[in-house]
Amino acid sequence: MDIINSEQNHWIKKLKALHKRKYRQELNQFVIEGFRFCEEALKSQANIECLLVSDELLDNDSIKNLLLMYEKEYFVVNNKLLAKNLFTVNPQGIAAIINKPQWDIKEVYEKELILIIDGVQDPGNLGTIFRTALGAGVGAIFCIKGTVDIYNEKTLRSTMGAIFSLPIFYIENPTQLSDKLKNEQFTVVVADINGTEEHFSYNYPKKVAVVLGNEANGPLNFKKGDITISIPLDPKAESLNVAVAAGIIIYEIVRQHR
Repeated sequence: MDIINSEQNHWIKKLKALHKRKYRQELNQFVIEGFRFCEEALKSQANIECLLVSDELLDNDSIKNLLLMYEKEYFVVNNKLLAKNLFTVNPQGIAAIINKPQWDIKEVYEKELILIIDGVQDPGNLGTIFRTALGAGVGAIFCIKGTVDIYNEKTLRSTMGAIFSLPIFYIENPTQLSDKLKNEQFTVVVADINGTEEHFSYNYPKKVAVVLGNEANGPLNFKKGDITISIPLDPKAESLNVAVAAGIIIYEIVRQHR
């Protein structure tokens, strides 16, 4: 089997390009790294364009089993060359180039609960929200322009594979989305520390779109919605982490909808 040893190799050049958001958007692709993430991609039947494996891992039993799951050709790369072109400080020697998932937006509007992420900046927070949403059965997530890149390597790592199973859309025009939600009978509920309704006392309607905003300044676009809600806090606490708040709100809605 041939081993890729050159920086000029097509796949290495693409791997390098996908470090930048510009090329992730242009090519509609992103990179995942590590055994667990690649395994999750295979189990989720993600659209993998290319699987790259270090030449030093070919005798590893876990890697052998993973490669048996992959029905297409994979590429073996010199270990140092692959490590040099991956994001993580201590890469695990396996990576994949993935075509971004495509979802039918029409089906989303038939769901009862969706999230609108409006300005969240921390990749860890965003990834945790994705995982919580998947666990709770949220129908979809809309990320508004100004939110941290969904396919940023730190965001991807914190999603723990939720990115493959949860319909996620990046929205350039929030006004258009707002109008569409209104036409589809969604109630837009904005989470705000100064909200007019107390979260646990509010009876959530059947179709809800919850807005979660920037960690410091709240929503950048969806500032009002149809109603604003707040989670009660002890006076000694200033605020909640946005990912924690998301979990509290999402699971109360799920509880009420049952």
